[in-house]
Amino acid sequence: MKKILILIAMIFSLSHAEIAKDMTVYKNPYCGCCTNWIAQMKDKGFNIKTIVKDNFDNLKIKLGIAPKNFSCHTALIDGYVIEGHVNYTAIKRLLSEKPKDIIGLAVPGMIIGSPGMDAGNKKMPYNVLAIRKDGSTFIYEKH
Repeated sequence: MKKILILIAMIFSLSHAEIAKDMTVYKNPYCGCCTNWIAQMKDKGFNIKTIVKDNFDNLKIKLGIAPKNFSCHTALIDGYVIEGHVNYTAIKRLLSEKPKDIIGLAVPGMIIGSPGMDAGNKKMPYNVLAIRKDGSTFIYEKH
């Protein structure tokens, strides 16, 4: 039994290490939920550089994020954009599949129960959207 537990721990460590990537996150200096999301992503193994700015809407638009998909923080990782409270499973899937037809993922707004927007047991359903190069979106994951 002990050998099985060690093997499981090794497999988890390897899969966790494979996803560890450098991420740059742009956030507002007054946003606590952004700080919570960043902490959760660090716990998952991401190396995060945080850039604090009062307004970076122009950057979002330049990156191809339509205003209807804006959230409170924007991250860049491996050539993809991550807008808002996108969960780890979606980011991990994105980085392993490396789709060429999308620029990134978004969770528009600030959804209660999404990563960083924790409110105890209260959770609202939400979708992680994939953003195509033409700006259109489709549902990447449902939560």
